[in-house]
Amino acid sequence: MTIQVLIVEDLSYDAELMALRLKDEGIDLNYQRVQGEAAYLEALTNRPDLILCDWHLPQFSGQRALSLLKERDLEIPFIIVSGGIGEEAAIDALRQGANDYVLKDRPARLGEAVRRVLDDQRLRKDHEQAQEMLRLAERAFQNTAEGISVTDVDGHIVSVNPAFESITGYSAAEALGENPRILKSGHHDSAFYRDMWSTLIKTGHWRGEIWNRRKNGDVYPEWLTISAVKDKLGQTTHYVGVFSDITQIKEAQDQINFLAHHDALTQLPNRALFHERFNHALTHAQREKGSLALLFIDLDRFKTVNDSLGHPIGDKVLLEVSKRMNDAIRASDTLARLGGDEFILLLEEETSVQHAAVVARKLMDMFSNPMMIGIHELVVTASIGITLYPNDGDDPDILIRHADRAMYEAKQQGRNTYRFFTKALTEGAFERLMMENDLRRAVCRGELKLHYQPQVDLNNQQLLGVEALVRWLHPKQGLITPNLFIELAEEIGIIGEISTWVLHTACHQIAKWDQIGFNVPRVAVNLSVQQIDREGLVTTVSDELSKAGLLPKRLELEVTESMLMRDPDLSRSVLSELRDLGVKFSVDDFGTGYSSLAYLKLLPLDRLKIDQSFVRDIGHDENDETIVRAVIALSKSLGLEAIAEGVEEESQANFLLQAGCNLAQGFLYSRPLPADEIYQNWAHKQETTT
Repeated sequence: MTIQVLIVEDLSYDAELMALRLKDEGIDLNYQRVQGEAAYLEALTNRPDLILCDWHLPQFSGQRALSLLKERDLEIPFIIVSGGIGEEAAIDALRQGANDYVLKDRPARLGEAVRRVLDDQRLRKDHEQAQEMLRLAERAFQNTAEGISVTDVDGHIVSVNPAFESITGYSAAEALGENPRILKSGHHDSAFYRDMWSTLIKTGHWRGEIWNRRKNGDVYPEWLTISAVKDKLGQTTHYVGVFSDITQIKEAQDQINFLAHHDALTQLPNRALFHERFNHALTHAQREKGSLALLFIDLDRFKTVNDSLGHPIGDKVLLEVSKRMNDAIRASDTLARLGGDEFILLLEEETSVQHAAVVARKLMDMFSNPMMIGIHELVVTASIGITLYPNDGDDPDILIRHADRAMYEAKQQGRNTYRFFTKALTEGAFERLMMENDLRRAVCRGELKLHYQPQVDLNNQQLLGVEALVRWLHPKQGLITPNLFIELAEEIGIIGEISTWVLHTACHQIAKWDQIGFNVPRVAVNLSVQQIDREGLVTTVSDELSKAGLLPKRLELEVTESMLMRDPDLSRSVLSELRDLGVKFSVDDFGTGYSSLAYLKLLPLDRLKIDQSFVRDIGHDENDETIVRAVIALSKSLGLEAIAEGVEEESQANFLLQAGCNLAQGFLYSRPLPADEIYQNWAHKQETTT
């Protein structure tokens, strides 16, 4: 390495001799000679690596040069090279900060002196850096939110940080010298700890979830990482445990797991749990040659209650209805809420036609009793459809569909009654067949349209993106919303074709907006199950982005929890390949399906969408508010953004902002609109902002 040397010397010949002497001794250098104070000060700004200074100069002095160096607090090695400095002056100069002195008549010592002071300088800097690293490590140790404990090889705790004290309740004084077994909860057997130590000894690390006990006796879950610390010889000297209390995350997961199987409003089993129990009951009945009865229950004119009295009153009606029905059935029966005002009841014992009719009449009598909801006295009736196994079918979906058709027949017969399924009701399937035929031709006929719903930043209402939502412009029935045909498209196997059309159209629409100067940062497109199942999805997405000239990060694919968990390994593989392209991902309707928190952590996700069923009741239902907060907290813990859908009121937006959610979409900002209306409504807002 070439060093930069500043030589303070009035004789250029002497300066040149010094440089030559050092080069002869193998020291690579560049040097600059100065002889006055002004030139010396200017040279110091370049921070030379070494100063060689004569003590006596005509217009300057080594004493002054050394003093100026110290005044500026510059740590530059300073060697006096003089022919006329006395011993006392030299000693005094060393006291003032000079590193060494060499007499001009003894130049052989110059190289040795230079090497020594440079080595000292390097050692001093290395020591200072080491000290700074130690200070940083100590600050991190003291201030990190994770608990840290250090044990020796015998298992005695030798150090803990403040977070350890806060989480466990044990002070440092109480913990030091103890074994970490003081935290043992009793939740794990000896095999668990054997495996832990086996992994730690073999690899030097162990990481996992463990239950420990605080000083006050509370048991809590923590995420723990243990690492072995080894010396230069590779021998383990200490173990460092770093852990965080994941109680809140576990509680959030428990809440979400509960919601995955239960209706958030009524706490009844939801569709997913009902299907699970129904399949189990059907398998048992088939094995034992037994029978089952299914009652599909739909409240009459419930929409009128919501529209006239509001959703909060409607929800209270649903709560009262579910409570009354739950009180009226047996423990062996399963009552579930499928959504909205639809309930379904599975009878597994005494499932004859007569008993099913008795239960239906009992429920209708119960409905006939008025209910007081606030200041309102209401009578809410219901229509009930009944189907029986094995008389009406042996497939769960068919039996539910038959019960649904029987319920619809009860509605047609004037409501507030019940009907059993008959084969004559299947004649209505003809209308469905006609709709299937129309839907199969909808793509090639150009009948599908895309509407776009803006996604905004709650802080400033700036447009952050749009969600692409498909509509079917039927030649006779007019505009049909996706809830009326998407399920049918999935059943008849053309959802993949529709989804590919949506992807193509959405990407090219973003490109068209770019061309006219309307900046829409990203577009969200729903991904179907069939798309994930089929090969070539990654190629299709890549081709569509390339054709549209879009950067992959501007495309966000929305997936549902149930879609991800149906085949977790396949989902992870496909999503990872798409993520490699640069595409973003969000989980749609989060909290309404079932997903494993541990698995979600492994997926390449970017956002969780808070389902509108939770957002709708912000300000009206504390349970839903708690759920929303839990999802936001969970998203943060997973390093994801949270976006709320279905925001209709300013108070909901304010709640979301305060809870830490900055992204939203909903009628408060815009309904889903055709592309030209999105441009008309939002382009001028961008111009105003810019």
